[in-house]
Amino acid sequence: MDMMQEKSVRYYFTCLLCMTGVFVMLALFLSWVHGKETQHILFEREQTMVSSLMKQGVSKVLIADAIRSAESTEEGTALMWQMGHTDTASFRLFPAVDRSVRLFAKIATGMTVILAVTLTAVTVRFLLKREKLYRQAESIITQFSDGNFEGHLPQNETGSIYQLFAAVEELAVSLRAQGGKEQQMKAFLRDTISDISHQLKTPLAALRMYTEIIAEEPDRKETVERFSEKAMQSLGRMERLVQTILKVSRIDAGSIVFHREWQSAVELVDSAVEDLSVRAQEEGKRLVTEGDPALPLFCDREWTREAVANLIKNALDHTGEDGTVTVSWEKSPAMFRLSVADDGCGIATEDLPHVFKRFYRSKRDGGRQGIGLGLSLAKSIVEGQDGILSVSSTPGQGAVFTISFLTDS
Repeated sequence: MDMMQEKSVRYYFTCLLCMTGVFVMLALFLSWVHGKETQHILFEREQTMVSSLMKQGVSKVLIADAIRSAESTEEGTALMWQMGHTDTASFRLFPAVDRSVRLFAKIATGMTVILAVTLTAVTVRFLLKREKLYRQAESIITQFSDGNFEGHLPQNETGSIYQLFAAVEELAVSLRAQGGKEQQMKAFLRDTISDISHQLKTPLAALRMYTEIIAEEPDRKETVERFSEKAMQSLGRMERLVQTILKVSRIDAGSIVFHREWQSAVELVDSAVEDLSVRAQEEGKRLVTEGDPALPLFCDREWTREAVANLIKNALDHTGEDGTVTVSWEKSPAMFRLSVADDGCGIATEDLPHVFKRFYRSKRDGGRQGIGLGLSLAKSIVEGQDGILSVSSTPGQGAVFTISFLTDS
């Protein structure tokens, strides 16, 4: 029984067993003493009868036969009734028996009182210790409910109550972790709202200005077309911002389930490059792919394609005219690596720890386009599939972003 594993419970039942043993031994001793006392009373009674009969001249043979006889006659029984000596008579009529009964009644009463007092003392001591333990646990649990997790429930013994304390302690740890996560989520939500508000200010202000210009000069077709196009660009930027932040938030909240399957690496890369090849041509930049076309990749195709596309977009943003962006992949016994490298301006040393932060824009970016969420989204997608996204760069010599997946996935 789990209950008997607890030290205080074992101590309590040990005391009860010891007291029971002592009581049984005392009862046996009392029975023996009572037997000896009864024997003494009978011996005295027989001695008195023998002495009386001998004084009356009854022969010793007859007296001995009477003492050894185990039979009773009607005449003898009638005589006993006439004398008032019957089995229904009060034992007070027999002084020796009365004395013996009173003595043993006192002894039995004393033993019962001692047993009851000892049992009560042991029980009260056990209950007081248990009450102290409960009060201590209640105080700590109250602290847990108030958000204070510095205290710890007693867990230095075994037993059911301590197993319960251990379960409550685990629950407190979970609540603490959940509370910390909730605080992080609140801080994340607060920062995200602040960042979105900040990011929307510029396109909203521009959109307002473009709308006012169009409203002031509705008859000038050239002006209307020009600023209508700018308004559409601002709206497109706002739409991309909202869609991207929703994707990042859904991934971080765990509401996105990645369906990972074996994919052709070359097909995935070609799909990501295809959407950006026109932009690269218009900007005078080269997009190059390198890798074994037979290599497979275990991932969610659509989400991983988006992550690779974001890395390529970032590389194009930071590569000048006539620059080259290279997408390559390779496989080792332990890892599959897909890299996006450029020969652009590179990343400053002080910016490297921050490149994956949301809305982070280096002071060296100047007027480059972008909302600062592409790399953050790519990192969330890769890590959501148990992968790693890393970066290395030498200022002025370009940067390399590498996606790594275990090959035994």
